[in-house]
Amino acid sequence: MEHQPFSYDSEAAFLEDIASKGLAIPYQQDTSVLCTPYTGMNLTIKNRILSQPIEGFDSKSNGAPSERSASRYCRLAKNGFGTLWFESISVSEDGRSNPYQLWLTEENSTEFKSMLHRVRDSGNGAPPFLVAQLTHSGRYSKPTPVCGFENPLIPKENAVIASDDYLEKLEDTYVKTALLAEYVGFDAVDIRACHGYLINELFAAYNRSGQYGGCFENRIRLLVNIVKKLRKVSNIPIGVRLNMFDAMPYPFGWGCSKNNPLVPDLAEPLKLLDILASLGVKIFNISSGIGAISPYVIRPYDRGGIPCPEHPLEGVYRMLDMARQVKAAHPDILVAGSALSWLREFAPGVASSCIQNGWFDLAGFGRQCIAYPEFAKEILSGHTMDRSACCTTCCGCTALIKKRQKKLRCIYRTEDQDY
Repeated sequence: MEHQPFSYDSEAAFLEDIASKGLAIPYQQDTSVLCTPYTGMNLTIKNRILSQPIEGFDSKSNGAPSERSASRYCRLAKNGFGTLWFESISVSEDGRSNPYQLWLTEENSTEFKSMLHRVRDSGNGAPPFLVAQLTHSGRYSKPTPVCGFENPLIPKENAVIASDDYLEKLEDTYVKTALLAEYVGFDAVDIRACHGYLINELFAAYNRSGQYGGCFENRIRLLVNIVKKLRKVSNIPIGVRLNMFDAMPYPFGWGCSKNNPLVPDLAEPLKLLDILASLGVKIFNISSGIGAISPYVIRPYDRGGIPCPEHPLEGVYRMLDMARQVKAAHPDILVAGSALSWLREFAPGVASSCIQNGWFDLAGFGRQCIAYPEFAKEILSGHTMDRSACCTTCCGCTALIKKRQKKLRCIYRTEDQDY
């Protein structure tokens, strides 16, 4: 389908377009399910609205959260989000994608602990569920990219291919950082495996030799070993933000048909899910796409990114349906859905129907939380979202942090926005 920007002037027009495109995107007017608590997997979360991780690039130089970092999360907590999935927290200095990316260490752990106390206190008596997203930025690391394999589609100057020895040591680094995350007070840890960062990249290391490449068991080894090692030393709930589909040509993409990179083949991703679930992973936050190649798959947009070969509704449906397939395969596991921001004021109706029909448990919003963090409070108060305040999906916020290495903000707000 041809790409078109969001232009619906009514709910009827929105639903008519969905029907005309033959997309099974569910919708209901009653959004009260978003206000209900999630209780399952021995977890209790006060409502179904989740703030997705987006790097703020405003930490202190030692990786500790700055006042601006803490204020961003306090603001989200104050507006009632049930879950705050924190932005990428690097597990090592050489794995940071920006000198102001969060990085949790023993030396700055007290500052992280202080931030989490403030965030919980901002939750108006009902603190949000706090997830630490642990990551190694891989080929996006600066100043020296650390890659899983040579990828001609995303060339990097001065890139270093991570050795097996490096990756084996990195398993223990992840575990050490996860234990620190538990110590400072996070409710769960996410071993990030999405968007082309190191763990996700290795899923497609078909042509890599050694114990982290080639066969399926080797390509998933880094993630699986981290989960196994962490479970031996801690009972903290483990989550994975997981790419189901990279939208890249074989042999450089994961979860893709060998004949067409834009057609998902979920056999291996679902097999990995089975393994992770058997190891005790309780939470899956479902995503897809690689920012450098297929950003429209991660976050359907109107403008600002690379030319999009599909209508944004196709991307929305693909992401929602992948979450549905995961939930169908593992109905007892907590599943979070994504790609809702493009829908503007119709997102709560879509998210509510997905939850009501068992597609997923939590509704994840990313860019919407940057442009319009008050939307969660308004939904929870029984009001509708204000179209004029909604994210316009212009890609401005992601361009700031990815291309310009600036602090995260909505480009329609002032440079000195007070969070």
